Amino acid sequence: MKFLFNKHVIFDSDTGSLAVHDEQDDPVQISNPTKRLLLLLLNHQGEVVNREVIFKKVWDDFGMVSSNNNLNHCISKLRRILRILGLEDEVITTVPKIGFMFQEEIQIEALPEPPDVMQDEPRIRDTSAPESPASLKTEQPATPSLRPANVMNWLSMVIAMTTLIASAWFWYNNRPLDRKEVFMGKAGTCSVMVSEQLLHNGDAVNFKSGLMRYAQDLNPQCNSDQYLLVIKSRSYKTWSQELSRLYFMRCANLRESKAEVCWSLTEPPHSGT
Repeated sequence: MKFLFNKHVIFDSDTGSLAVHDEQDDPVQISNPTKRLLLLLLNHQGEVVNREVIFKKVWDDFGMVSSNNNLNHCISKLRRILRILGLEDEVITTVPKIGFMFQEEIQIEALPEPPDVMQDEPRIRDTSAPESPASLKTEQPATPSLRPANVMNWLSMVIAMTTLIASAWFWYNNRPLDRKEVFMGKAGTCSVMVSEQLLHNGDAVNFKSGLMRYAQDLNPQCNSDQYLLVIKSRSYKTWSQELSRLYFMRCANLRESKAEVCWSLTEPPHSGT
């Protein structure tokens, strides 16, 4: 698959190369982790991709050792190559203490694959030998048997398909929703991350501004590996069905165990202190 950035730079995800659109004969090769990193950022254009997600998708899932040094090296290399190829705009933005984002302003165009020449070639019939009368006969379709055994097999297949479809429908309507988080801005010394599903309402603009204004009034304080998370919980119902209940909490990444821990804005006292 090939992608065209700002109608100038081509990224070939199959070969792992970057080149100027009009000079594809001299591409720049990138490593497999760098290629996977660029594809991950492309698939989430305009969204902040957390460092922990990048570590897993680019290195850990492929049996490779992930580290901040490896990630920062790949980001620097991508920025340098894109700049050398003539892409002046800032393509990859660093969100401090959280991750990286492929700029939404960059125009991305997926280029169509070239047609398969073999599929377009017409089939040529061999006319060197005369066809025998037997070969000119039209085959008659076999009449399906309607014996009881065939009817029972057919009914069993219909019942199995119906059960499978019903199970898939039930799972789809009762599946847990994926919780994606997007970067909203800064409040106090914290980066504010909001569950994406909260933004899917009829008045998203006013909702965002009101949420950020409230977060800034709280003036939360975070250290380098913490951020402010806003989520909506269905565990407890509000007194009015027309109201939503939001939770503001401070979270931090536990790199050694690949997990997160969240607590109230006031950090609880440590045991033994």
